[in-house]
Amino acid sequence: MSGPTILDHLGPFTAHSPVQALILLTQRTWEQFHSLAGGHERVIKTQREYFVTRMMNISEIMSLGIRSNASWGLVHAAMSLLRDRYEQTVRFSWLARQQDGAEHDKYLLHFYSKVRLLMRCSSVRAAYERDFGPLPTWVTEKVTKEQRDKMRQWENLDLRTMAAKRDALQPLTEMPIGNEKLEPSYETIYAQFSSVSHFDRYSLELIRIRETASGQLTMDTEPYWPGLLVLKNCYFDIIQCFEATRTYYEIDTAQSFNTLLIEWYEHSDQFTKKIRPT
Repeated sequence: MSGPTILDHLGPFTAHSPVQALILLTQRTWEQFHSLAGGHERVIKTQREYFVTRMMNISEIMSLGIRSNASWGLVHAAMSLLRDRYEQTVRFSWLARQQDGAEHDKYLLHFYSKVRLLMRCSSVRAAYERDFGPLPTWVTEKVTKEQRDKMRQWENLDLRTMAAKRDALQPLTEMPIGNEKLEPSYETIYAQFSSVSHFDRYSLELIRIRETASGQLTMDTEPYWPGLLVLKNCYFDIIQCFEATRTYYEIDTAQSFNTLLIEWYEHSDQFTKKIRPT
């Protein structure tokens, strides 16, 4: 995996507290996950393992992107990625906490609905067939209204409701790591940072003209943003790595990830005092 190479080329904001400490804590979280899951070059034995391995791979890539962008002060890019990282964590956690396979079935069926919808566009279909050959028959075959509705059930639950319902599900452990809530981050992360994707006025207001120590004028964001972004990213990573190992690898990892969560809270308290002094 490209992670270690990327982390060898982080930017100057790693010198700012607590960016470096949180980047290291996040990396330890992922190292813990890989160690418990069997290592980077483990043998994948089942479709269930293949399923979660791909989801975790994408999540780790996004986490690396947030850390890298934040370390170079690319705040808007890190914000946009953190918005996506929040959504990934909510959807993953919603599946991981289910008592049966009903939601997994909806998630998997949605793939067919999504592909069929994309292939309605003639130019997309033509490009696909030119590059990959004929479409699979299931893409174009007729389906009943009942089948179509079933394929789209995953879309029926909006993200905020999913986060709230996830928080209300039975936790995977009674330790604090099992009782962390995701719905409160909807407004502060997903809704707020959607401004970057929408390119609305709020995203512009985040940038101000500032004077550097050398007297030069520059356009920049508040200096606390890189630290805040890696802080929240680390939080989502700890929760998801715990739930992945507990649910899909069936390992009791509550104690090890709870220890990382306690350390995260220590950084969070220090950071909050720093940017909001009493």
